[in-house]
Amino acid sequence: MLREATCLVFPSECYETFGRVIVEAFAAGTPVVAAGHGAAAELVADGITGVHFRPGDASDLAAKVMHLASQPVLREVMRAAARSDFEKRFTADVNYRSLLAIYERAVATSV
Repeated sequence: MLREATCLVFPSECYETFGRVIVEAFAAGTPVVAAGHGAAAELVADGITGVHFRPGDASDLAAKVMHLASQPVLREVMRAAARSDFEKRFTADVNYRSLLAIYERAVATSV
């Protein structure tokens, strides 16, 4: 269902520590409409993998969703960018290599 969605709306007014659902949307190639603060704003590249809206502003949120819904070409470009971002930053292999690098640095500094 996520893959078929126009976009994922991530309306959190809280400063989330990490937007896992955003990464899941990117894995499905789905652009995200996210509050423009906190981890969500860091994960979603505004105008590239989705769009930011002003936190707490329902009118701005609605406008951003309606804009994406009315722009099929823009959505397709964002879909490709979201999937590409997932592949570059969030796959199991990327995370495995990152974790190994952390362990290698920890071992090197403890010797």
